[in-house]
This record gives sequence, structure tokens and C-alpha cells, in this order.
Amino acid sequence: MNTITINTTNDDGTTQSVVTYTEAEVLHFRKRMQEIDVIQQVCDNQRKEMRELRNAVRDFFSEGEWNDGEQTVNKPEVNELLDAIGCAKLTTKYRGTFTITGTFEIDVEDEDEIDNVLTENMSVDCYAADIDVDTIEVLDVEERD
Repeated sequence: MNTITINTTNDDGTTQSVVTYTEAEVLHFRKRMQEIDVIQQVCDNQRKEMRELRNAVRDFFSEGEWNDGEQTVNKPEVNELLDAIGCAKLTTKYRGTFTITGTFEIDVEDEDEIDNVLTENMSVDCYAADIDVDTIEVLDVEERD
């Protein structure tokens, strides 16, 4: 088995301590140093990225027009900055109307029941938005055999 022995000595030449490492231990130390080098490189890259992000934010505000220590920015400008630094943009709430068209087949005793049965039992769901169903209109009812 290969070993490495390290002797430390005092100023007068006497032996202070002796440490012996096996080849496996030395190879393990070497592997760990390579891992530490990789971690150091990742940390250096993250520090560089943080510096670039900070500079981008500083530049954004320094390039704006200041009036008595205040600056007005609009949402599209802020979203442009956020996008440039890899952040999610600010959202905007929208309101609108929608139309859903479909068909149905239903067994009822009388055609007059159709409107009531459908409006009482129909629901429209959307998991990405809050919606309200204002009206349900039943059109083009025809009898089937």
C-alpha cells in the first residue's frame, strides 16, 4: 500500500508530529478539492450575475427623469426591467365578456321545462379566472324522435 508521511519539525530540528496518509486518502482529498473548485466557480458566476442584476436595476432608475427626488415609472417600463433581469412581470387584471355555444339533448315532459332545467343545472367553471354567468339563453329547440 502506498503512503505519504509528513513530518513536522520544530525550529531546533526535533520532530513535532508525524502524519501518514494512504493513497486512497490522498485521492479522496484531491477529489474533494476538485469538487470545491466547481463550487467556487458556481459561486463566482452567481456573484457576477448578482452584480449584473444590481447594475441593471440601478441603470433603470438612474436613466429615468427625476423631479425633486421623485420618479414616475409606468407598468410597461417596470415589466421591461423585470423581464430583463429574469423576474416574472407584474400582472394586469382584465374584465370582459364571453360567449359559450353548445348543444344539448334532454328528456323532459314538456318543452317549457327545458329552459328551467338547463339554467338550474348548468355551471361554467374556469380555474384560472373568477367568472360569473349572467344569463343562459336556450335557442333553436326542436323535437327529436
